[in-house]
Amino acid sequence: MTINKVRGGDVLAGVGGLALLAVMFFPWYRFLEGVYVGTRSVAAGDTSQSAWQAFSVTEVLLVLVAVLGITQLVTTLFDRTPAYPVAATVFTSVFGVVASVVVLIRLINPPGPNFAADRLWGVWVGTLLVLAITAGAWWSMREADRP
Repeated sequence: MTINKVRGGDVLAGVGGLALLAVMFFPWYRFLEGVYVGTRSVAAGDTSQSAWQAFSVTEVLLVLVAVLGITQLVTTLFDRTPAYPVAATVFTSVFGVVASVVVLIRLINPPGPNFAADRLWGVWVGTLLVLAITAGAWWSMREADRP
């Protein structure tokens, strides 16, 4: 274990990834009950939906970014060669930028009919965590250049 090589960005990305996986289980949106043609059916007693319920393709991207953030921290902690931490940081930053754009779009334009969707605290925290993972990856890449 090489704890002295861990940078602040690695910790931010790793902790952000763990927190994002946890926050995805909490409510992100509240929809009006009813059947919406082509999108979803919301039961009368269950109007709040987590990220797992509200998203389809976006949830794969969120899980990928969370796992990459965790991988960035773990590969830096247990590195035998600098290739793995550098690769994890590059992949985290690239997919983090894509996920940040997608999550910000979903913040502006919620899934399903817009008139029926209300944003809950989970979507705000989830957006901040995706941005934190991306910022952590960029921060680690920035620190890698300096002696």
